[in-house]
Amino acid sequence: MQWLITLETEQDLIVTCRLMNVFRRKGLRIVTLAMATRPKGFSMMAVLESAEGDVDHIFNFLRRMEGVQHVTYYRHEPSENAAFIFIDADANSPRAADILKIFAESKLIFASHGKLLLEVPAESRWRTAQPEFATPEVLPFAFVKTTRSVPRPELVVAQI
Repeated sequence: MQWLITLETEQDLIVTCRLMNVFRRKGLRIVTLAMATRPKGFSMMAVLESAEGDVDHIFNFLRRMEGVQHVTYYRHEPSENAAFIFIDADANSPRAADILKIFAESKLIFASHGKLLLEVPAESRWRTAQPEFATPEVLPFAFVKTTRSVPRPELVVAQI
């Protein structure tokens, strides 16, 4: 099953190296990965493949890891429960701009090198999005859990 995970870390790159090692050791397959800087650290977003039974263990492991400040998980959900859209387009692709126009009311959560995470409002979710979900670069996700007290992550947006 595919999962999208967002992480916020300290500004020490060794934390990122440790995360890559954890992904490898825990048997997570990285489908795509993006990283952006923020004022006091890094934001990372990855689409991973993992068994559903492993998710709670990995979430708890990552949230206790030194240097990791916040962890948020989303489950691939091709249904009405999908409130988040992940777009994996080339950095210079006009496709990303077209998709942003379709989901104009959406909140941009993360953007880095053509990889975007949008929160889509319920009223426009399925009315306009259904044809877009059929394209390979668009994946719908549902929120699962976060270490934040507020369920919506506020990640720094990098250049698209």
